[in-house]
Amino acid sequence: MPAVDKLLLEEALQDSPQTRSLLSVFEEDAGTLTDYTNQLLQAMQRVYGAQNEMCLATQQLSKQLLAYEKQNFALGKGDEEVISTLHYFSKVVDELNVLHTELAKQLADTMVLPIIQFREKDLTEVSTLKDLFGLASNEHDLSMAKYSRLPKKKENEKVKTDVVKEVAAARRKQHLSSLQYYCALNALQYRKRVAMMEPMIGFAHGQSRNGRGCREAECREEKKSATFYNSTRVLGRLGGSVG
Repeated sequence: MPAVDKLLLEEALQDSPQTRSLLSVFEEDAGTLTDYTNQLLQAMQRVYGAQNEMCLATQQLSKQLLAYEKQNFALGKGDEEVISTLHYFSKVVDELNVLHTELAKQLADTMVLPIIQFREKDLTEVSTLKDLFGLASNEHDLSMAKYSRLPKKKENEKVKTDVVKEVAAARRKQHLSSLQYYCALNALQYRKRVAMMEPMIGFAHGQSRNGRGCREAECREEKKSATFYNSTRVLGRLGGSVG
């Protein structure tokens, strides 16, 4: 089947088999998009949950590093440098915790929220209009069936007039609902492109900012680690010499 950009609104009134066939293609596409969006949201929520867990984990790690000096070690002599270094690492972890917390908020605002809004607004709108279009079509079919069963006798002219009015009203309602439904399906084809890209742009931007902050903290930590490592090596050699 050749690629089709949109449903033609002027064909909504005709309601031909060809139009119905094309409509079914757009409906199938919308259904596939809905399923995919739900799965994508689950994956994004999992990433957001993992980021929140990282916030809690770094917070706990920082507290545990500070708890070292409160331990009642039987052989605690010479732990001053260990304590001061762990205090420094605790501050570094606190800085990382701030970065992870900011990233979690960014992921919630720029990744998870847009896809939720797309699902709740655009996809729900299409689903609602589909139901309304189906109801209007059924009402139109019922009114047409009622009209086809009318007797041909003249004494039933008033009944016929009432049924004709009913058919006309049902046709107007169906036409209006089809126009709204077609417009929503057409718009969905364009909105889905933005909806799929926007959350990942937010994800990439947040990770980039967080990465720069983490690298700065890691550089400071590496310098402190090197200083502590060198000092412990010297102390180790001195201890060996004394032995």
